[in-house]
Amino acid sequence: MKFTATAAALIALASSATAAFSSCGSASDSFSLGSITYTPNPPKVGKDICITLNGSLKAPVSTGSSLHVTATFWGINVYDQTVDLCNGLVGGPNPCPIPVTTTSVTQCITVPSNVPAGVSLTLKAVATNADSSRIFCISGPLTFSN
Repeated sequence: MKFTATAAALIALASSATAAFSSCGSASDSFSLGSITYTPNPPKVGKDICITLNGSLKAPVSTGSSLHVTATFWGINVYDQTVDLCNGLVGGPNPCPIPVTTTSVTQCITVPSNVPAGVSLTLKAVATNADSSRIFCISGPLTFSN
């Protein structure tokens, strides 16, 4: 089965790229990250970016789960938003609740128009289940274009 959601980040577009993201979570997270890809490449300011996480889900994702996405530039916060993780999955192949058999999730989010283009930002996405347990934490650099 496919675990299709990102943030928010996550609906496949024409191009795909392997992101230099890694897990910032722990062994107690319910999703163990195997790989991450995003489309389009490069992501564009004011447009949607779709992020696909592949891995292993150890506990179901419940309605009421959230995704908190931040972006920093030289330690300065330039983006901070929390969204309903399940709302991002509505209409997709795997709306909440998401069973443990799921292995891939895609979440699409719109890149705000105030995100600076041409500079590398550090993105961090933390998903939390409705019971407050952490689903995953990922972070890595991403550069946006106009």
